[in-house]
Amino acid sequence: MGRVMLIVVEGVLEAPAARRLLDAAGWDHTGVEPLVQGGSVAFWENAPRYNEAAKHVGPVLGLTDLDTHPCASGLIGERLRAACHPSFLLRIAVRELESWLLADAPAWARYLGVSEALVPSRPDVLEDPKQSLVNLVRRSRKRGIREDIVPEAGRPGPVGPGYTPRMSEFIARHWVPERAAQRSPSLARALSALERAKAASVRG
Repeated sequence: MGRVMLIVVEGVLEAPAARRLLDAAGWDHTGVEPLVQGGSVAFWENAPRYNEAAKHVGPVLGLTDLDTHPCASGLIGERLRAACHPSFLLRIAVRELESWLLADAPAWARYLGVSEALVPSRPDVLEDPKQSLVNLVRRSRKRGIREDIVPEAGRPGPVGPGYTPRMSEFIARHWVPERAAQRSPSLARALSALERAKAASVRG
């Protein structure tokens, strides 16, 4: 089994998501704590350093969002300022991590107590995946989840006070990346790339 030596993520929610992706692709990451960069600006400022580190320490997983950039390859070319080393497993969620989360419709249906038909069928094309997720939660019959994730009327911010812990719980306990990849082409590509990299690491 290939082993990832470092995990570098944009934000708090990307940490459990990175672990689930590595599990799905068969990577060993035992004892490796994700390094949360605190936003996309900090992630890309530090990305060249982790790209260089991958040459020396072995596989490094990097996970961030595409946001409003037209394409992942263009974003990497602009921000990395060097060729991406094969051991720097840099994956980009289109357009946000919430797109990949929404792609697991059966999990959301069970978690929220709603029909699968209410879950967006093409999350990769959503302009604001986080807002779409919050709107879906508004339909939930589970009051506690609604109160945590949906912002109160008149309160600033796009999400409720318990958004991060609720999403972390969902990722760790309910989200299945392999199933979500059936509705998210960008997630399917990410998983395939991680699986190929793991196979190459084992052969090496």
